[in-house]
Amino acid sequence: MICKRISGTRQHGFSLVEIMVAMVLGIVMLLVVSEVFVNNSRTRDEVEKSGRQIENGTYALRLLEDELANAGYWGEAGGQPVAASLPPLCPTAAADISAAMGYPIQGDAGSGSNCAKSKDGSAFLAIRRVSTCAVGDVGCAAASTDFHLQVSACQSESPGTLKLSTNVDALVFKQHDCKATAPRYRFLSRVFYVGDNDILMRAELSSGNYNTVTSLVDDIEIIRFEYGLDINGDAQVDEYTPAPDDTDWPNVVAVKVSLIARNPQATLGYVDERTYMVAGEEYEVPDDRLAFRRQFYSTTVHLRNVAGRRELPAVTTANEESEGTESTEEVPSP
Repeated sequence: MICKRISGTRQHGFSLVEIMVAMVLGIVMLLVVSEVFVNNSRTRDEVEKSGRQIENGTYALRLLEDELANAGYWGEAGGQPVAASLPPLCPTAAADISAAMGYPIQGDAGSGSNCAKSKDGSAFLAIRRVSTCAVGDVGCAAASTDFHLQVSACQSESPGTLKLSTNVDALVFKQHDCKATAPRYRFLSRVFYVGDNDILMRAELSSGNYNTVTSLVDDIEIIRFEYGLDINGDAQVDEYTPAPDDTDWPNVVAVKVSLIARNPQATLGYVDERTYMVAGEEYEVPDDRLAFRRQFYSTTVHLRNVAGRRELPAVTTANEESEGTESTEEVPSP
């Protein structure tokens, strides 16, 4: 019998040096991957914060654009007489509300108001109009105890006469056929401002006061306005000013809105040391807000209901009627 010797093979593993080298390489790769992940995460976070800031800034402008576009809308009525003195920024009495109809836009850049508390350096803007739908229309708010406006169109009722009343049932003017009741619109008086918490707010007349306050847009740091004045009555802007005289408010035919919106969270390592020009005035970022990124936004809105009437020939009526009650005010339409 022949035996064959088979030589065995020895198995070798990794040496300690090789293991340490592999660990070091693995750690380096892990650090690189982690750095890429952190940077991507940080970039994504900044993009999300900037996206929210852009959304807030553009939404605030769009909201004010819609309101300003309807300023001075009085249903079937034309432009209203201008009262001898400037009405309160937040009118509640019938006489003050009637006077406010001659001032569709009214601003207050720092002296305060009796219905809203704006942060220092920011401005108020009061907008007056009636709702764009009549009581009883589909989707329109139901009648309330707020002031409503109605315009007569019946020839036997002195057409063009206006009536304001908190009692909708007292508004009984007729349409052209002298049978159907003329539309009744809710009177809207709204004041926009930025509060101390950097939120765009709206206080509006409801139930005889301005306690109905709505938070509209977050992270709006400041808002200011410039007003386009039509001095010669041709419906064109002759000059812009941030502070019209009392007698100039009825001549406002355009409003330039300027605001600063900031990111909702601070950015690590970022310091905003820029000085912004907002409505012709400098704005310096507060020390506790330097780590926030922010953007300036602006738009100009022409008041079509105010300027449009100035393009028409003047029409006057001699009809005037008074109910003699505290909650009812009638105004002749020119």
